[in-house]
Amino acid sequence: MANGYKRGDVLIPMLNEIAGELPVLQRQGQEFLLKQSSLALDNRKLNVVEEQQKYQNEQAKEQQELAQKNMIEQRTFRDKQAKIREMNTMLQSAKSPSQKAMIYNNFGQYDMAAQVKTEGDKVEDDNAIVENYWSESLGSSPNDVVIAGKSALGSIDLSHPNYSSIAERTDKAYQEALNPYRDMMNDPTYEYQAKLLLAAGKMPNADMQGIFDQYESMKARYLKGKFGGKDDEEDDNGKLLSIDEQAEQLVSGFLDGDAFKPKDSLDIGPQTELDVKQVATQVEASSEVNIGKLQSSLPKLENRKSILDRTAKLRKLTDIQTKELEQINATIKATKDEVKRQRGSLKQARKETKPFYTSPTATKFSSL
Repeated sequence: MANGYKRGDVLIPMLNEIAGELPVLQRQGQEFLLKQSSLALDNRKLNVVEEQQKYQNEQAKEQQELAQKNMIEQRTFRDKQAKIREMNTMLQSAKSPSQKAMIYNNFGQYDMAAQVKTEGDKVEDDNAIVENYWSESLGSSPNDVVIAGKSALGSIDLSHPNYSSIAERTDKAYQEALNPYRDMMNDPTYEYQAKLLLAAGKMPNADMQGIFDQYESMKARYLKGKFGGKDDEEDDNGKLLSIDEQAEQLVSGFLDGDAFKPKDSLDIGPQTELDVKQVATQVEASSEVNIGKLQSSLPKLENRKSILDRTAKLRKLTDIQTKELEQINATIKATKDEVKRQRGSLKQARKETKPFYTSPTATKFSSL
């Protein structure tokens, strides 16, 4: 009876009570899970809202920083433009390159200041040269006008406002200076030499005094040959000159005199080691110039020789043309021989001035 009571009277009601409570527990569990899910969803929504707010805040901050940066850059740009306008206004009122250079320096543009100063120095130098040219050439003879003009044109810049007028005036004076030599220049005997001198006189750095001296020398020979006196092919002792000797005289004319005697030098010759080096330095400079002059004369001679040679193959040359061809051939040979001699002098001079120097021009002057 006791066992039956325990099992029936206690457990059954308990089980019934538990069975009746299960749906409630299940419902409560489901409600809890729903609440947990809802809470998790709400948390995710809050996180999304927070992230969006954070992103918006960052974007707003970036926009603000960018706007501030742009404002600073614009202010800097405006300040810079204002300084440039101020500098340009000051430059427009500047009256000399030195003032412009000072303005550039004040605004921190040091490269422009240096460039303007260099250009200004060149302009001032050119203006001084032009001023000296006009003071020397006004009222002077055509020869002096040409000499002064060549000197000025060889020094001033091509863009100088006075360059064209000086060049035109020099050319007119050159033509006028040649008037006393027109008859001689048209003489077949002197025509070719005169053409060489005429072309040489039009070179930018021509030695016009030397060229005029050669014209005078040729004119003297022309007049003596035409009106009597010493023959134009005789030397000072009256000895008849050969074609080769005449060629050597013409080559000497190319060089404008003794290439190895320094200007205003004494006749006693070098006395010390220093004197030898000074002479060697002068010889080195003059030999390089002389080689250039001689080499520049060869194309004209060889071109004329080619014309006469081709003409000779078509018909017989006239006596004057034959004599001219002989003189040209002799002059070409004499010119090449003189180049070799000048090269030897140049080499010896460099041994004195630069014992261990190997000139890059050695190959240049080694062949004709």
